[in-house]
Amino acid sequence: MNIHAPITDLTELNMTSKGQVLVPKAIRDRTGLVPGGPVRVGINDRGETVILPPASAETSEARQARISAAIAAVRGTANFGMSTDDYMAMIRGPYEDEV
Repeated sequence: MNIHAPITDLTELNMTSKGQVLVPKAIRDRTGLVPGGPVRVGINDRGETVILPPASAETSEARQARISAAIAAVRGTANFGMSTDDYMAMIRGPYEDEV
């Protein structure tokens, strides 16, 4: 793990007594880290601790594209031919004002 690229989005964090740190959401999203998912941790040749996503992690752009494609695939498939108000009236009955 030989990282010589400049560091962007630098954040200072506190480590817990158990040695845990919270990686900010913006950084997790940009690097493809997910809660409960694997990460790689190492020390580069300058003695710096480096946290990296697993080699197979998808980028945030790829994740967004995958989610957008899934949403597009199901968009419009739950069309009951009625408005939300009509559907709510059907499942709940008329409003108290209408009774």
